[in-house]
Amino acid sequence: MSAMVALKVSDIVFGTVSTLLDRCIQILVINWQSYVDEMVELPPNLKDRFIYLMSKRGLLNDDNLGKVLHSKVRTLDLSDCDLSDRGLQAICQCTHLQKIDLNASKESRTNITSDDVAIETVSRSCPQLRLLNIGGCNNITDRSLQALGQNCKFLKSVNLSNTQEIHINGCQGVTDEAVEAVMQFCPQINILIFHGCPNITEQSRQALEDLTLSRSSPMKQVTWTIY
Repeated sequence: MSAMVALKVSDIVFGTVSTLLDRCIQILVINWQSYVDEMVELPPNLKDRFIYLMSKRGLLNDDNLGKVLHSKVRTLDLSDCDLSDRGLQAICQCTHLQKIDLNASKESRTNITSDDVAIETVSRSCPQLRLLNIGGCNNITDRSLQALGQNCKFLKSVNLSNTQEIHINGCQGVTDEAVEAVMQFCPQINILIFHGCPNITEQSRQALEDLTLSRSSPMKQVTWTIY
């Protein structure tokens, strides 16, 4: 680690080790392209700091995400980061992941060409997932929601749009099967909103009524547009 970064004496505050460490991390973040391979060897506690700083600056991408992630990561914010299908594959190593934000903050994710494959892979590899934000991934279909329902038993909130809980908005490939799968396999979800999904029909409305009557805890909010 000492060979990776050289600091001027004027940058070091005597007696404050944490300040020196923070300074080293900041320099590595700024110059990550030069040290991306060395990041693999860092301990998890330092990787966590890299992940936080790089995600806030939108610096995590296909080339470095797999280098800084580790199995104990619990929260991952990629909303400002540019990723493709290849980058999402790196998330599979985060077996303890509980919260992930993939919602593109500025525009739809055009670099993720196979949303269903990515979400299916994440759902199988991250069974502890509780909160998932995939707003902007408009190419998902029933496969994604069924995979989440079957593999993520602790799932409480799914965002397919720009709201919280489970809000399906403008997803052309989602049908009644997905709605029923989520309701059946994710009993902790208590807000369900779907609009602009032309393949969701009256069948979903009836299924929602039947399933909510049998739940031990009532739904807080259910709204939809039936075509």
